[in-house]
Amino acid sequence: DRIDPFAEGPHYGPVLEPFLVRAVSATISINPLLSPPTDSHEDYLRWNMIFPTSTCYRTTGPKRSWIKGREAPATFPRLSYIRIISRSFPWMISVKARREKIGVTCGEVVETISAYFHGDVAKKEYENVPTRHRREIWQAYQYNRSTDSNVPGGHLGEQLRRLDWLCRNSRWGGLVRNDEFVKEACGDVLPCTFELKCIPSYPLTPEEISEQQRIARHAENRSRSRPNSRPRSMGSRSNSTE
Repeated sequence: DRIDPFAEGPHYGPVLEPFLVRAVSATISINPLLSPPTDSHEDYLRWNMIFPTSTCYRTTGPKRSWIKGREAPATFPRLSYIRIISRSFPWMISVKARREKIGVTCGEVVETISAYFHGDVAKKEYENVPTRHRREIWQAYQYNRSTDSNVPGGHLGEQLRRLDWLCRNSRWGGLVRNDEFVKEACGDVLPCTFELKCIPSYPLTPEEISEQQRIARHAENRSRSRPNSRPRSMGSRSNSTE
């Protein structure tokens, strides 16, 4: 029988370091679960990235917080480390595998992105963007802290967060290989570097609002029972290193 290249567990192939990927010219495939939806691919993630990862769910599963597939490898071959960039934000997000024999998992990708987006924007970063974009970010900041059911609200706090930078493009659109964009953004085709598609958000249905509020309340209650922790800081593309 053919083995699923994205099967969970430590028994299905080596975990490669980025430098080795370049050395052997390995072709990297992204787990379809993390990829954008297509006409022939209907099993994908739905997630508004300004909300906790507990509100992320699979389109083919029940509308509950995503469980199946979290431990599946994010790529084939498996990688110890990946980078994520996007046209919707100026930073490079680094995702490192917690377990060296398994490599980066789908769950680690989503959790790292969420933790990074909940980090603070430096004052200098905000001041250096063009006036029009700065105005859009500020409008998103105000909206994300409003009482509208489509946003998290006041618990985001007063500090400008990276998720505010997404403006209207706050929905997960999938990871893709895009060497042309990587070279344009980074100056070279860096190994194990992928583009995150951020797509426009849209109003939730009453059913989705109710479910999202329920999941968010559950996540907030769980977070209150844990020690406070801050997301790890990662540099911008220009100063990010392996």
